[in-house]
Amino acid sequence: MLVSRITTGSHQMIREPAPPYTPPSVRSVERTLDLLMTLEQAGQPVRLIDLARATGIHKATAQRLLQMLERRGLVEKERNHYRIGLATVPLAHAFFQENDLTKASLPVLQELAQASEETASLFVRLGFHRVVVQRIEGLHPLRYGVPIGQRLPLYLGVGKVLAAAMPREDLNRYLDQAGEIRLATGQVRSRSDLLAELEKIREQGYGIARSERTVGIVSVAAPVVGPDGTTLAAIAVIGTADRMTDERVDRLSIEVRRAAQAVAARCCHG
Repeated sequence: MLVSRITTGSHQMIREPAPPYTPPSVRSVERTLDLLMTLEQAGQPVRLIDLARATGIHKATAQRLLQMLERRGLVEKERNHYRIGLATVPLAHAFFQENDLTKASLPVLQELAQASEETASLFVRLGFHRVVVQRIEGLHPLRYGVPIGQRLPLYLGVGKVLAAAMPREDLNRYLDQAGEIRLATGQVRSRSDLLAELEKIREQGYGIARSERTVGIVSVAAPVVGPDGTTLAAIAVIGTADRMTDERVDRLSIEVRRAAQAVAARCCHG
């Protein structure tokens, strides 16, 4: 699967297009979803011409589909720019209400946050990104917040635990399109160094990140593994570097692995 890069103003979107052939009967549905996904990743209102260019949809067709989405409340239009509409919020709520993984993780994250006094979160992989789907603040909440559902990279922080579980072919494709891997400190991480770290994560069953996505933030994460060996999610404890000493990180690596096993048991066997 190829990935195209689209620039709208100063914001760069990455779209993962569908397979080359799509039956005509579902092409209209696919185009509509492409428009929604492009708006979601944009992070700002987008002009019609930019949406058409980003999705490869003819401008007139894109306008017709956007008007239909606007009538449904899934898209809003203001000053000739489009953005995600209010009707998407109940859809997200339905996901959190009905998803087995988010429900199973809640009591485990509450216990982990209480025991660690740090923020406990659950991340899942969405294509070439990761998103937070559940989070509980501890006694020492973080001064910054990652909104539930926001796309984040897989090659930094907790994302490495999810990247380590990707099929080799998918991982190579992802790294091909990711380009330069730069940490929050400004340091550039080579592809070979990242691959070596992913192998270490596979071997030890957890991953550690220090000042990778945000300076001064440390995370310890472990995969939630299903009965068939598939990684379903990553559970993490995240705190500031002054509290997350090496000794404490070693202890937390045991706790997050236990928590990940508990989530898997509740989700898959409970």
